[in-house]
Amino acid sequence: MNLTDFNIPLICWVSFIMVVWFESDIVTTIANLTKTRNLLKINEFSKYKLEIDVMSSYPEFLYSMYPGYLTKLISCPICLCFWSTLVSSNLLIYSFGYPLIYSALLLPINYVCSLTIYLIIRKLL
Repeated sequence: MNLTDFNIPLICWVSFIMVVWFESDIVTTIANLTKTRNLLKINEFSKYKLEIDVMSSYPEFLYSMYPGYLTKLISCPICLCFWSTLVSSNLLIYSFGYPLIYSALLLPINYVCSLTIYLIIRKLL
């Protein structure tokens, strides 16, 4: 097995995570099932949707109510794609034992491919 056998599924996985995070209400559903509504501020999110912005998503709510670096990171598709691609590419390179320069070579390819797939899926939805 070589690096390419795991790189293509990695690109798809990053795109899948972004579609699930930005285009679905999975966080609120899981929070209701696991009784973590207070921890994830789901009650505030429901109130925010009713009073301020009906069309807002959970990442947008987090950034508008709790502005900071981390909430900006998880509410911006470009930022989240970059950092998740960086981490996943480095983990892949490290697990195969390749030199770290391969990560610098894979990062732009994986980033552009992941973001393109996400944007195509978002356009189709």
